[in-house]
Amino acid sequence: MSCHICFRAPASRIRLLCPACARNQLYQLRIENARILLEKQSIAEQIETNVTLGTTQTEQSSEHDENTVACEDGFSTNWTLQIIAKEEAESSTRMRAVSDQIENLISEINDKRLDISKRRLALARQNSDSESAQYQLCEREAAMLAGIQNNTKRTDHLWHSLHSKTAEARIFLCREAANLYGLQRKTKNKDGVLQETYTIGGVDIIDLRDMNGATSAYISTSLFYVAHLLVLVSHYLSLRLPAEITLPHKDHPTPTISAPSASYPSREPPLHLSPSVPPESRTDSPRPPRPRPLSIDRALPKLAREDPGTYALFLEGVTLLAWNVSWLCRTQGMNTISESWEEVCNVGKNMWQLLVAPPAQPSTLSRAFAGRDIQTKMRISRDSPRTTIQRTMSFPMLGHYSHGTAHSFLGAAEGVEFTRTWKLPTPTKVVDKLKSTLLGEMASAEWELLEGDWDDTSQEPSQSIIPRQPSVTAGSPHQRGQTGDRIEGAVSGADTLGGPYGPTRLKGTSGWTKLRNR
Repeated sequence: MSCHICFRAPASRIRLLCPACARNQLYQLRIENARILLEKQSIAEQIETNVTLGTTQTEQSSEHDENTVACEDGFSTNWTLQIIAKEEAESSTRMRAVSDQIENLISEINDKRLDISKRRLALARQNSDSESAQYQLCEREAAMLAGIQNNTKRTDHLWHSLHSKTAEARIFLCREAANLYGLQRKTKNKDGVLQETYTIGGVDIIDLRDMNGATSAYISTSLFYVAHLLVLVSHYLSLRLPAEITLPHKDHPTPTISAPSASYPSREPPLHLSPSVPPESRTDSPRPPRPRPLSIDRALPKLAREDPGTYALFLEGVTLLAWNVSWLCRTQGMNTISESWEEVCNVGKNMWQLLVAPPAQPSTLSRAFAGRDIQTKMRISRDSPRTTIQRTMSFPMLGHYSHGTAHSFLGAAEGVEFTRTWKLPTPTKVVDKLKSTLLGEMASAEWELLEGDWDDTSQEPSQSIIPRQPSVTAGSPHQRGQTGDRIEGAVSGADTLGGPYGPTRLKGTSGWTKLRNR
């Protein structure tokens, strides 16, 4: 009958797992023990009986006992053999399991020992490598650092030398271009006063304040020469002007200039036929920017009277051109004495000082950087090792600052700090001042001569009054002889005025009358 706990057969040779099976295995031994005890007791009783009954009974009982013992010995021998066989099988099974475990443990121990030996070798190798790497580490690091610093400073020095050569080449190209264009300064003596005029290509460079008395051809030619030379110089200097200049090319006969906000678009600039015709849109915006013309087809007072829109655009264009020249002078380290708008309008002087005048001393190129350069050099000499080549900052002179090289890049921190020292007036301020000056000059020329017809022949001789002439800088041959045209062009509709200007004027109304400023 199987066990009610582990459900195992009673004759199973598997290791006992529950107390019920253990008790079942012990029942036979207990029964055998009880039987032996009973037999022992019965034998003891028989011995006593035999002793008391006599020898006969003793012999009979002895024979009976011998038979009983023989039977018992035969039964106990079979049981013992079975138990021995069972224990032998169990012991052999245990021995095989133990031997397998011993073999596994031995193999694991061997593997662990091999792993430990490998790790010891690896640790020894790492320790050796670490000791080799740390041997004179500080000295080797110092030597490597000194070598790298020396190479860096040497490369920096070569970089500065190459930049200096590049700047010299730029200066040579700019001065040769100015020489080929015939940019010159001339001094004229007029009424005992020395006046300086600047010419380019045999044409005087117009001062923006003197455009009222100049012809349209003279103004257009002068501005074209200046614009062409300015574009060429900016190309040689690798500078991008704030206001983009478009020179004449196919289907674009006249030069134009764009506002700084509309300059250098992502696409090609549009082409147009004349300054008076609105150009095509540069962008897809509903109100595209319009380039400012740099040429006119009539005198400036006449243009102001007939086409105020083109007049305003032209003034903005020439102002942006002059502002480009002043900006270029500032980027190349030329600091003028005055930062007024009049200096911006004197384009010829700025161009001549930038391209033709002898270079100034380095100490006078830019005083704004003197203190900062000294502090930088002191800081470098204090922090840098003695074995390195000291780096010196370049002075802002002609050919150094540009947009085309990483050295002295105008958009870098040094260039931005340099531009912050400028006090250059904005183009809006300059064009407002220029417009007010030109309009005031035209208004001051609006004098009307009222021819007198006196009825009485015995009248007093009329006083000779000379009308006031507009202020014109007498430095250009094209400006002389234009006073009458300017006065005539500045007054609109003088022949249609009524009242005292007609043929039926009253007596005593002839003479000079000054009109109010517009």
